[in-house]
Amino acid sequence: MYVSNRGHNSIAVFSVDSTGALVLDQVVSTEGDWPRNFSLDPTGRWLLVANQRSDAIVVFGRDPQNGRLTPTRQRIAIPSPVCLRFLAPRLPY
Repeated sequence: MYVSNRGHNSIAVFSVDSTGALVLDQVVSTEGDWPRNFSLDPTGRWLLVANQRSDAIVVFGRDPQNGRLTPTRQRIAIPSPVCLRFLAPRLPY
């Protein structure tokens, strides 16, 4: 499970242990200010964070085995991003 923390400007990564309890695995900086929204890409390989106050979308690599995040240093400059959404591919008719 992923949780964004505004003010702290981080993403917390949780797993679920054998009793069903959440376990904090990782906290990573969003490399920006005010993470308004985040989303996994359809492949599950990337997590993107919309940092509203720093005008950037920041890309993190995602480990498919444990869900941990790794900074990629990839940024997309865009004014005040607030929402990320991946659209399903259109099927040919």
